[in-house]
Amino acid sequence: MNGFFGIAPSRSCFPFLLLIPLLLGTAACEDSFIDPFDNEDRYYTVYGFLDQMKNFEPGAVQTLRIIPITRFPERIDSPAHPQADLDAVVTTTNLNTGQTRRWAHTLEPLSDGTYAHIFRAALFVQAGHTYRLSVARSDGITATAETTVPAPSSIQATLAAPRVDPASGDVTQDVLLSGTPALWDILVIYRVGNDFGATPYPLPYGRVGTPTDDDHWRFTVNISNDRRRLSNLLRIPVSAVEFPAMGLEIRLLDGRWVPPEGSFDPEVLAQPGALSNVENGYGFWGSIGLYQHDWRISNELRNLLGF
Repeated sequence: MNGFFGIAPSRSCFPFLLLIPLLLGTAACEDSFIDPFDNEDRYYTVYGFLDQMKNFEPGAVQTLRIIPITRFPERIDSPAHPQADLDAVVTTTNLNTGQTRRWAHTLEPLSDGTYAHIFRAALFVQAGHTYRLSVARSDGITATAETTVPAPSSIQATLAAPRVDPASGDVTQDVLLSGTPALWDILVIYRVGNDFGATPYPLPYGRVGTPTDDDHWRFTVNISNDRRRLSNLLRIPVSAVEFPAMGLEIRLLDGRWVPPEGSFDPEVLAQPGALSNVENGYGFWGSIGLYQHDWRISNELRNLLGF
């Protein structure tokens, strides 16, 4: 969650900047002062998301950052700074179960020497469940956001027939993921060895591919190139890299987290209102789900690879 917080983030965090208007001005008449600041009933900016992958990390917690919307931009240069105090209680409620969890607050240093208000909670994130985030001020004013964690049961992977690329000679295979218009990260997993002693080797693909017009996602696996990557990793000849099965591990974005213009471009996301689901606030609070799929490779692919 680095891009959001400025603290040591995981690669599942995205660069996300939100510009908050700052309106300052004065008018004088018989020594009177008119304060033009107007936050338009927006009280907090929220950066963060629920990450289902954290369920598999011992002791892992969910993280988010809260910034109060005030007359002055937040720049806390020491724990003694006036903005180091934050009037906010953060909770999440699982709307499927009714369970509510309060998040713990800490003031933490960022890489640029300033400090930020960070909240953490040990929260088991359940696929398909909807969570409501609440940021409450002591006077009762509250900013809220909701996210539904992607459910892998709605996803289906369809493998096209393997083919030989006419330009490079590499063996490739297209994958169509139905039911997911947005994803964040793809791992292609090769189970190297024989059927009983195969060892999984995940190879990162990142956020490759393109969405289709019918809310699916298509990408290409370059199997020949992956064999070369595995050859370098295992320090064995390419011809010795054989695998009876393959798999996918894909991190899915919730349905409302499709960015404008189809990309997480900070210049686009910086525009106020470009991507926000916070009531009475700014920013975005989403969720990332997990989809896993394994299969045995076809005889056609075996023949093309020379197994």
